[in-house]
Amino acid sequence: MCFTARIGWFPASAGKKRPGQSRGDSPRFILVSGPKPSGKTTLVETVIATLAGRELRIAGILAQGLWRDGLRAGFDLINLASGQRVPLARRRNDPHSQHGRIFDFFESGFRAGAEALDTCRRANLVVVDEIGRLEARGEGWASRLRELLTLEGPLLILVARLDCIPRIRDRFGFHDTPVIDVRDPDALDRLRAVVGAGSPDQSVLE
Repeated sequence: MCFTARIGWFPASAGKKRPGQSRGDSPRFILVSGPKPSGKTTLVETVIATLAGRELRIAGILAQGLWRDGLRAGFDLINLASGQRVPLARRRNDPHSQHGRIFDFFESGFRAGAEALDTCRRANLVVVDEIGRLEARGEGWASRLRELLTLEGPLLILVARLDCIPRIRDRFGFHDTPVIDVRDPDALDRLRAVVGAGSPDQSVLE
């Protein structure tokens, strides 16, 4: 799964801005948020699918949820540049006796995600799904995310649970970064406006 599309309003040669700032009318970072499970990943997947066949290099990771008998059974990690899918987490029969977590996470999944995020330098659009409590503590994908924030070219779509947004903003300085809440009826149109060709109406991000 390798996507290409064109973002005419977001030139790779534009100068760097601090987190949360925009270049002209164009945001550099977008937070896609909502409670769990509310369809955050599905929203991003839907928008990415509309870009297939166009001239845009898409990279990063998606954590695609798996369901069984009405329960979240786990997550697979998808490398958006290569299409590679690897297991990231699977549901336990019972919560962990020490930390109470209900999912077991695989080191191989974290390695695959790190490798995917290390190859985003030439991308035009980068997705990080998802960032949350670990990243707010400086763990998980935090070090890779900080490296991505230094890149001049890509538009970053960052997926985060709603209850983690305040800590994520404090950790990475995303205080002025637009947030698209997946529960909003116009969430899909707003995200399409951000990644679509032509400069979006800034009002869709307010």
